[in-house]
Amino acid sequence: MILKPRGKKGSDMTSSIIDKAAEKILDIGCSTHKMPGSIGVDIDPASQADILHDLNQYPYPFEAASVDVIYAKHIIEHLALPRKFIHEFYRILKPGGTAYIETPHFSCRVAYSEPEHKLFYSYFMYNELLKGLAFKVLRQKITFHKIYRGLGISWLANKFPDTYERFWTYIFPAENVILQVQK
Repeated sequence: MILKPRGKKGSDMTSSIIDKAAEKILDIGCSTHKMPGSIGVDIDPASQADILHDLNQYPYPFEAASVDVIYAKHIIEHLALPRKFIHEFYRILKPGGTAYIETPHFSCRVAYSEPEHKLFYSYFMYNELLKGLAFKVLRQKITFHKIYRGLGISWLANKFPDTYERFWTYIFPAENVILQVQK
């Protein structure tokens, strides 16, 4: 099964979320743009969720090692306990299962312009959240508006993320931070 990501374009990684046929796919925080073929989970009754659940309440209503793929686009920044969120992914993913997480980069105006956002995320925040879990990082990337991609800023920032976030981030603001992991 090939999945088409929801939402606007801008992430060149979303097309590679799934590289195998998946049996059970969760779209966590699906809102009104649920990933086709997935089980949507959201707190909002007006969403396309198949399962209504407050994502700040753990555990999630899934058995351990029962899910092949988890897709969580622009949801982790709304949660009070992101480390618990990542640990819950580890619990419910099958061995070999993958998770895709995308959130606004802290330099993006979207990150700090929405009052519901609890934290701002950097490239290195994911490293902290993954500590103690045996996830294999498949991809980790900072994404940019097309003008910065064309100027090579995207390449430089991903080649040297520490230097980018320390010195260039407010000169060339990013859009998102993406992580794809495998259990």
